[in-house]
Amino acid sequence: MSSAPTFSFARTARDGGRIRLGGRRVAEVRRLALVDFFPVPGAPALVGRDVGVPLYWRQYANHQDPERSLDSHLRLGEPETGPGWLRLRATGATRSSCAFSDYAVTFRADARGRVTVEVSARLEIPPGPGWRVTPQPDHGELAFCTLWPAGVFSPTGRAPKRYQSCLVQRGARVEAIAHHHLESPDKQRLRLGPGDRFAWVTEDENPVITLGRGTRAEAGICAYMWDTHFGLRAGCGGKAVVLPPGTVRTADYSLGVLGRVEAGRLRRRAVLRSPGAAADTPVYTGSRHNFRATFRSTEIDRNTAWPWQQAVTRGNPRTVEFARDTRVGCGDRYSLRLRHRAAARSAWQATTLGPAFGEPAFRRGGKLRLTAKVRIRGVRGRMRIALRVHRAGRGSMFDVAGYEVFASAWLRSGDRDWDELHVETPRLAPAPDRVHLVLELDGTGRVWFDDVELKRLS
Repeated sequence: MSSAPTFSFARTARDGGRIRLGGRRVAEVRRLALVDFFPVPGAPALVGRDVGVPLYWRQYANHQDPERSLDSHLRLGEPETGPGWLRLRATGATRSSCAFSDYAVTFRADARGRVTVEVSARLEIPPGPGWRVTPQPDHGELAFCTLWPAGVFSPTGRAPKRYQSCLVQRGARVEAIAHHHLESPDKQRLRLGPGDRFAWVTEDENPVITLGRGTRAEAGICAYMWDTHFGLRAGCGGKAVVLPPGTVRTADYSLGVLGRVEAGRLRRRAVLRSPGAAADTPVYTGSRHNFRATFRSTEIDRNTAWPWQQAVTRGNPRTVEFARDTRVGCGDRYSLRLRHRAAARSAWQATTLGPAFGEPAFRRGGKLRLTAKVRIRGVRGRMRIALRVHRAGRGSMFDVAGYEVFASAWLRSGDRDWDELHVETPRLAPAPDRVHLVLELDGTGRVWFDDVELKRLS
């Protein structure tokens, strides 16, 4: 008589259901995404309820577009079961059905009741116009797995964040990616082959993705280290392509658990992947900025530090120079500099999310005030500072074009030494849930920013 544990499945919707192992819950599939995954008895979930693992193909770029994600026409088939395993078939398509997704998802338990999910994914392009795929510079365009482990993000800031680094294992070689919030090369184009593993560490139980036989992929990690995308290259070469009818792509992987002891052994012999020059990125401090600190600074906590980022919204990016100046400052020798050799519009910008960034929540009815010292040389055009604000219930947080903008007066062409600019919002109700600090130049010339400070007013 077999002593293997028995799985059971209870359907909740056409595209969902709950999976149990004996008397305990193991996971749920909701809208064809794996959520509430508890692979170890008595341990916390590895995948939470808010952000599941999609059981369908999608493109990362603009993946909310129903023609970029195969999350239409979703269906979860009836289960097959056997001693210690349960298999589900998950199918979907683009809204126009120009691409089909077919996943075989197998839950398998060992003698201790620890569960692994094995996934075999198939993408097929049926007769018709084909499927347009846009290039993705940081990882494979055809994403077959995206994993956001439970606990990597706290919307309130009260819960401690889990997992302080990632590991990439290729055969005997192990590389570590330190926890930091940079868009940097150590997180991009991670080439993986059959049997290679990617893990988040080090808690008592750690999620690990293992690529299956015949699967070669490129992975990329979110700059904030919240999620990782695993995808196949579509052969874009920097340009959009159309996958023709008859195209078939496959990928196999498993999602399992890496214990603290094994994760610790791997971490101790890992070689650190360096963020390279990106480590010179200035740090958003939440107080008055003198721009001394970067991600190379030994005194900062890289796990809680957030970057000043760069954006070019008009013109040729090759004519725009972003720099942290170490010779010119207001009162010291540090500042942020923008230089345009040809007409362009660009900005240094920083993002604050309140508790999610380790700061107090924004208060309903409060005001925000941004100040900065500004020096300009040879400017032909204009420059300013601004607050870009999103409030809950007022459009998508991901559509910056829909944010409210509160800006200082423009400084016009000429040369100036350390003028002060400021902008103050009206009382904000509802309270913001995301705020961007924007230091902007529109035209040509050079501008320096220093003593930048965001204040919350009653």
